[in-house]
Amino acid sequence: MTSAAMQFSVPATAESHVRRLVEAANARAAVHHLSAYALDVSEPFLSDYRDVDGRLIGQRPTVTVTIAGDVPRHDGWTVVARLDHDDEGETITSLFPGLSERDAEAASRYRAVANLCHGCAVARHRTATYLARHESGEMAQLGTTCVEPYTGLPIKGLEALWRFGRLKDADWDEDGGEGGYPADLRVAVLEVLRVTAAIVKAEGRFYARSEEWTHAMPTADGVEAYFFDRKAPQEWRDGLDADQDAPRTAAAVRAWAVEGYGSLSDYRHKVGQLTKDETVAPRHLPTLVSAIAGWRRDQGREAAEQAARSSRPQGAVGERLTRNATVTTVIELEGRTYGYQSQRRRLVKFQDGDGNVFIWFSSAADVPDQGDEVELTGTVKDHGVYGETAQTFLTRCRVAERGPVAA
Repeated sequence: MTSAAMQFSVPATAESHVRRLVEAANARAAVHHLSAYALDVSEPFLSDYRDVDGRLIGQRPTVTVTIAGDVPRHDGWTVVARLDHDDEGETITSLFPGLSERDAEAASRYRAVANLCHGCAVARHRTATYLARHESGEMAQLGTTCVEPYTGLPIKGLEALWRFGRLKDADWDEDGGEGGYPADLRVAVLEVLRVTAAIVKAEGRFYARSEEWTHAMPTADGVEAYFFDRKAPQEWRDGLDADQDAPRTAAAVRAWAVEGYGSLSDYRHKVGQLTKDETVAPRHLPTLVSAIAGWRRDQGREAAEQAARSSRPQGAVGERLTRNATVTTVIELEGRTYGYQSQRRRLVKFQDGDGNVFIWFSSAADVPDQGDEVELTGTVKDHGVYGETAQTFLTRCRVAERGPVAA
């Protein structure tokens, strides 16, 4: 017997299927008194996954399969190849799995003749013949029914073991997931954040999916298109890839997100959990993409708190003031009830370019959102200090929107 070994990689999700096929092939071969092949499967690892155009998209869990055993031999004969003959006179040579280099080279050099069988010497139409090689170097082309009488090797048992070669060459993605991509595909966390940062910079700000009414593409949809939309213009991808600041932003966002792991905030914990790993499943992309908005809010909050240290009381009580300011906080307060009607109340905090803080207790139906840049006009009601921050309280406010916050 000659030892044979095949080694190849398959998706980790295919491991159980490979095990079943090897067990079935060995059981079939055992019926014909052929020795079983041993199967070894490695621990899962991540391997690169490229799209049909060669573009690297992400990674997927993979295992390395090793099938080892003895190439069947009897009285010096080994069946080394199957020769499939088509109607146009072409012959496709399929080597027996695990052949030695010497036998494989001899089989590849053999000039097949359609309909030939050295066993029975009967010329008739055959769609397939088998090539046997003796240890002396003699070659014999045999029809299916002549393999066993000529070599002593059972053709049905050999065909069972031939399945191992088909395992190696199988297309494990024939029944791919949504969009034709494997369901177990994973994308690099830093790549997702890098693309997100580039899109946000290009579009001016982060767009949540709840803002689809603005007719702007939600940022998460743009990120998904970058990775998974085969019709997305390559020029658009190239433009995002050219953003030299995006990798640094991605690293900062990831560091911020990881710090939130274990936080009392469910959102911060979830984002931290996603960013602790090197890769992320596509179904979690929207949550991961939103991390950049959370990071920017925290950055803005920290900047506002730092600027607030220089806050000073503004204007005299009763004076009417107008300032360009940014909404830093909107807090829902307990409403007031008048008879059968209730009045909604919110605390809105503003900060101007010098760091001065303004407070408005609003009962208006609409108030600006956190992050909005506005022109604020109000009457000074009082001055106070919260912690170490001087605050100016306003009443009878009028707020004019000045457009979205620049990215």
